[in-house]
Amino acid sequence: MTTPSTDKGKAMLEKRPASKKIIVLMALCSMGWFFLGAAAPKAAWSRNWKPAPSALAQDYSIITDARDNHDIKMIFWLSSLMLPEGHARELFDHYIIVGVTRAHISPVGTMSFDIVDTLQASDGGGAPLRLLSGDNIPPLVNGMVSTMTSMLGQSLGPLGKGIHWFVFEAGSVHACVDGGLSIPFADEVYTYQTPIPGCPGK
Repeated sequence: MTTPSTDKGKAMLEKRPASKKIIVLMALCSMGWFFLGAAAPKAAWSRNWKPAPSALAQDYSIITDARDNHDIKMIFWLSSLMLPEGHARELFDHYIIVGVTRAHISPVGTMSFDIVDTLQASDGGGAPLRLLSGDNIPPLVNGMVSTMTSMLGQSLGPLGKGIHWFVFEAGSVHACVDGGLSIPFADEVYTYQTPIPGCPGK
């Protein structure tokens, strides 16, 4: 069963010319470089001077929980602000795309990753978001996730391959609208408040 928001999102994707789809995928590839930076050690980062809105959104949208150096969790929300203005942002207004990974680091430095088969998410009021799968995910979204998975697997090796991606209907969750997003994962609930940094006036 589909909802009006899903039907609207699918119709928008089906009507988009092929050239627009290429633009979306190019924007996605650009976003991949954000993840390369996110995976680098914090100590290697420098302070950005007058960061662009997309950089502010990136810093907020990627959560790293490394309280235990042997058990590291990362949550990636591909928020619309991480993309240039245009058709790609329209896509992210209809779907919430979340990546999660949990890495276990042994005393000798080897890494292993949990297999994550499913994920839950809810809006700022606690209402659950609908997890999409199969034919309910538009082909462009599926292609985008596959591209991101392949790109990060090649760039980050085991870490990139250890990220599991999930697609939800956005419901009331939008990066620049009052509200929030909650994601229970690995015995913790990770939260975002919206509007996120990088939104106009934020």
